Amino acid sequence: MNSTPLTRMTVINRAWPLIFANATIPLAGVVDTFVLGLAGDKTDLGGVALGGSIFAVFFWSFYFLRMGTTGLTAQADGAGEIARSQRILARALIIATVLGLAMLLIRDVIAWGGFAILQGEMDVEGKGEAYLLARIWGSPAALAGFALSGWLIGLGRNSATLAIYLAFSLVNIGLDLWFVLGLGMGPGGVGAATAIADWAALVIGLGFVWHAIGKQGGVANETLDRGRLLDPTAMRELFDVNFNLMIRTWCLIVGFTWFANAGARQGTAALAGNHVLLQIVVLWAFVLDAFAFVTETEAGRAFGRKSITELRRAVRLTAEPMIVSGLAFAVLTYLFGAQALSAVVNDAEARDAAIRYLPWCAAIPLLGVGAWLLDGVFIGTTSGKTLRDAGIIAVVIYLVADFLLASPFGNHGVWAAFVIFYVARGGALLAHYPSLERRLQPVPTASDIEPNPSA
Repeated sequence: MNSTPLTRMTVINRAWPLIFANATIPLAGVVDTFVLGLAGDKTDLGGVALGGSIFAVFFWSFYFLRMGTTGLTAQADGAGEIARSQRILARALIIATVLGLAMLLIRDVIAWGGFAILQGEMDVEGKGEAYLLARIWGSPAALAGFALSGWLIGLGRNSATLAIYLAFSLVNIGLDLWFVLGLGMGPGGVGAATAIADWAALVIGLGFVWHAIGKQGGVANETLDRGRLLDPTAMRELFDVNFNLMIRTWCLIVGFTWFANAGARQGTAALAGNHVLLQIVVLWAFVLDAFAFVTETEAGRAFGRKSITELRRAVRLTAEPMIVSGLAFAVLTYLFGAQALSAVVNDAEARDAAIRYLPWCAAIPLLGVGAWLLDGVFIGTTSGKTLRDAGIIAVVIYLVADFLLASPFGNHGVWAAFVIFYVARGGALLAHYPSLERRLQPVPTASDIEPNPSA
């Protein structure tokens, strides 16, 4: 258990490894595109895009394994319950293994159903299926990796998380170059490279977990007790938290998918420009998400200690760098975004569209800070129902806003609705914050109530 008081420098030191860890995630995808661009053609790229989209629906739907594990682990660590924290990891790994093996068993059904919905040309679908069926062999390791990284983040071991993500990216990049450029395996080679990288990252992650358990004094006597490990109450708590987090994740997927579809309705140039600007949003999200991960850990520890004071301190000290970063990113995007876009986007129509709607993009890092910050607070306190309800409310508000604004204002309306989506996410969570603090206040007993002399 870490009992050192949280400071601003501690927040920075814990956040920077996660910034780089987040940055390695899209790096693998960039290399996938690069090697296929060199060795393949548009059908290869289109196939991987389709196959990757199908895989992502399942992959990111199970991201609750990372979030739920982080919150529960941080709470157990804050309460000084080592055996409980180890059992949380064991349960998460059991769930990850079951889900990963299930994906393997129904991989042909996933491919058939996915390509029935996301239809493409025959050659594109064939190459997409080759990618998907190779990639899916890494799903047990990838989902277990969610559990491992969630546990390590919950303990504040963020440098280990960086090492795991970096190892995944390096192995994936090396195998991409070998399988595609060297052996000519095409999209199937890209999928196989990623699957193998998932297993390599899992092995390295298990090493870091074993080291962390050693720092805890080894596997606690109660950790593997079958009765405690499979305790119905604990399993139900884990299921409830994870199920609600999955619904919350689906709400975000619906929102981002709708944004892409809304841009498509405005024409090809607007769609391309929106896609470029969204990459800027993703870039800034790397930093803000890293601070949110620290919020998860510290809010979870405060919740485990039942300390309102520590919770407020965690929120304040992580909010400060997030607000400063969000403001800086907004200013940088607004002042220098046009020059950057002119340098990297060759297509004139896409570039002009991106520059035209750049102010909306610049607003998101600042106006979206509340969403990122409070996501961290409520994930750390495993407030799954609150996150679920806030996600549903936010996506409904977003869809209504897009319906009202996109038609009269065109792509400006599309972006205005998207900004409202971020604000609604933060606002819905903020409305629930007082109830979170009330959960930490002791319930008065009869002995706490002074007798009424006049009674």
